Amino acid sequence: MPTALDKASSIIARRCKYLCRTAATFFAACSRYPLRLLDGRATNPDSLHALSQVMIVSPKLRRLHGMTTANEKAYLYWYGKHIFTGKGDIVDLGCWLGSTSISLAMGLERNNHAKTNKHIHSYDEFIWRAYMDNGTKGTNLEGKYRHGDSFLDEFERRAYPWRQYIKACPGDLANVGWHGGPIEFLLIDAMKSWDAASGVVQNFFPALVPGKSIIMHQDFAHWYTAWIHPIHYRLRDYFTPLYDVPSSGSMLFRLVRHIPSELVKQEWSPSQFTKEEIDLAFAYSLDIVGSEKRPNIVAAKIMYFIQTGQLDQAKQDIDHARSSGYTFDSDLLFAERRVAEEMASASQRV
Repeated sequence: MPTALDKASSIIARRCKYLCRTAATFFAACSRYPLRLLDGRATNPDSLHALSQVMIVSPKLRRLHGMTTANEKAYLYWYGKHIFTGKGDIVDLGCWLGSTSISLAMGLERNNHAKTNKHIHSYDEFIWRAYMDNGTKGTNLEGKYRHGDSFLDEFERRAYPWRQYIKACPGDLANVGWHGGPIEFLLIDAMKSWDAASGVVQNFFPALVPGKSIIMHQDFAHWYTAWIHPIHYRLRDYFTPLYDVPSSGSMLFRLVRHIPSELVKQEWSPSQFTKEEIDLAFAYSLDIVGSEKRPNIVAAKIMYFIQTGQLDQAKQDIDHARSSGYTFDSDLLFAERRVAEEMASASQRV
């Protein structure tokens, strides 16, 4: 069993690694920035996304409270200011206390293309869940809400200075749906189950515009949301990888061609995928992300096997991850613990 000292050392090591990555990301973005200022034509348009990381030191962005990293907030601000064209709307699926929507809005208010009637449509149930307590420890929100309470009032209070840009859309997104025009930017942090994933694809993907629309999968490198990978693999011919947001779970894609209606309308479930396709799906995801996200994607594959009751396969993948040299100061640690818990529970039932 790890001692308290071991745990403290692990936390310090992870923090140091994060700070080193953040510094490297910031200085890499800074090195590109003068080139962009001198001659915008000197850089590929898609490299503009990487320049977003010059904003990770912004105090205003860093003060925004949410389950988001400084890198994600930097990207969203940058997108709102420099990339959004105003040819469609922005949709934020799973905005919680508003750090994502507000980051976007802070950028929009400095974007000449945004002087339109376009909005950030911020979707959430705005109903407090027990797991959210962990995100408010040490803040003035600690203990304010109980499981089942509405926190729409808190979201609206925080978003009020940018109310001309942000429109709250409370309720189950599958029921609320989308009734607007084209969506230029779709931030997805609401694929928390197979059913929710089906709802996102069915309700929002038809409004995406080939060649224009960008989706941001905020849970692409999260150990729990395993369904994202097989579903996106089925849709891989319609999207191209665009930007891997550092020190986060986020991955961005651009829609490049129209998605056939039969893919958009279907209900997604594990029964639609063979073991071979699952292997191919996660191999594809591993191939398109940087090294820092790969352990978490391996963890998501292990979670897929846990969720589908294939514990022996999950254990094999844990062992393979260790022998392959993957670090376990990542989501792999959570996956390993879950495998042990599930196997212990299964043995007790026998």
